[in-house]
Amino acid sequence: MPRRIMHKPAQSYMLFSTGGRRYAVDVDAVDEIAEMLPEYPIPHAPRFLRGVVNIHGKLAAVVDLSLYLGGGPEKNGRNLLLLRMAGSALAIVVEQMERLLLADEILSIESAEGDSCGAALLFADGRADLLALEPLLQSLEKALVA
Repeated sequence: MPRRIMHKPAQSYMLFSTGGRRYAVDVDAVDEIAEMLPEYPIPHAPRFLRGVVNIHGKLAAVVDLSLYLGGGPEKNGRNLLLLRMAGSALAIVVEQMERLLLADEILSIESAEGDSCGAALLFADGRADLLALEPLLQSLEKALVA
């Protein structure tokens, strides 16, 4: 039986899918949603780091979240989800931007496995793993220097 956790919900979440899984991120952490842009590869980078993109004169690292979290590579990426993070510019390849999920639509919040997913949000039309952005960024940084 899933364990409920105490979590102060955000006011709203951005739902998206990549690698056949649904994810959510606090809408306040979203800087921009962009169409796919030309990626500039980084030599000798791990496969999950697809390269960098130039978004309005700002370079952002492009991460294949599905590949990084152990799934297959995202081959149908349509959008980039640029996250607002202090000191980092991170863009996640997204297969589909789904919708805005309001806090009052969430039926329950359960613990999730792994450091990158802080919780599982359950709502009327399914569930999504809530990304824990700081642990995800720390984990990505460790993987890049290993």
